Amino acid sequence: MHTDSRPQQASAEPLLPERGHEVGYENGPVTKVPGWHGLIAWDALLNGMATGLFLAAAVSELAAPAVFMRVAKVAYPVALVLLLVDLGLLVLDLGDPSRFHHMLRVFKPGSPMSLGTWCLTIFSLPLTAAAALSLLAELGWDFEWARLLAVVVGLLPGFASAAYKGVLLSTNAQPGWKDARWLGGYLTNSALVMGCGEFLVLSALMGQTQAIAILRTAFIVLLVLNVIPLGLLFANLRPIHAQLYTREQQWRVGALIAAGALIPLGLMLLKGSVLSISVAMIFLLFESWLVRAVYVKIPHTSPLEVRSGE
Repeated sequence: MHTDSRPQQASAEPLLPERGHEVGYENGPVTKVPGWHGLIAWDALLNGMATGLFLAAAVSELAAPAVFMRVAKVAYPVALVLLLVDLGLLVLDLGDPSRFHHMLRVFKPGSPMSLGTWCLTIFSLPLTAAAALSLLAELGWDFEWARLLAVVVGLLPGFASAAYKGVLLSTNAQPGWKDARWLGGYLTNSALVMGCGEFLVLSALMGQTQAIAILRTAFIVLLVLNVIPLGLLFANLRPIHAQLYTREQQWRVGALIAAGALIPLGLMLLKGSVLSISVAMIFLLFESWLVRAVYVKIPHTSPLEVRSGE
């Protein structure tokens, strides 16, 4: 048998693990943290505000048009403005804004990033149509069938757009994010809570008493329900919190989040005035932003950095 006496060239690729061993990034070291900081927290907040407001207005109008149609026609343009600001922040965070269209060159249903990008793009179309037709109706050009069709078409991509960011973060390999299995549930429910609150504020500003009575009850229920995914999310991330933050820091952030959740509930149970509703919404938005800011920051924080900042 002939044997080659020449020295074997070392392979440039690492040896693959034997069959039966885990392959992929899930259990491997993460060498690069994505450059996602403050803009992503605001992006996640505005995404929830835009999609949540649309969903709250659409479901309310379709269920009881006589009660909610007038407010819904105002809500759709507001939701569109929020979405445009959100998309602007998302494009800026890419580093090179001109590369955004590259994300639309392919469609990968198995990728949360690709699917979410396409859902946002598709959602923007019926939302724009609903907003434009609502404004035209106020000017006397009423195409009610087309406006309602746009509202119905926007429901599914709107819900998907509200849910995908939490799924995206919880299905990657970054420390902390990969453990946040309830992040998608929290962000989705948070979008619905914020949307209901925004719709309630608009109803209060427009003096729609019947809409206020219904939405106030729905808002209280959603505020209570929101505690469940938030608590489960905290349970997911309790081990990483213990590594990254001191006990004092954990209590401080927890107290702020609890205040942002409980104060709106207390205000809604006590009063239903425009002022109390607006103040409750401000506290809710602060709590929602704080949760997003804390979890976006997790992979960028190390125990060494936390200790040095004490």
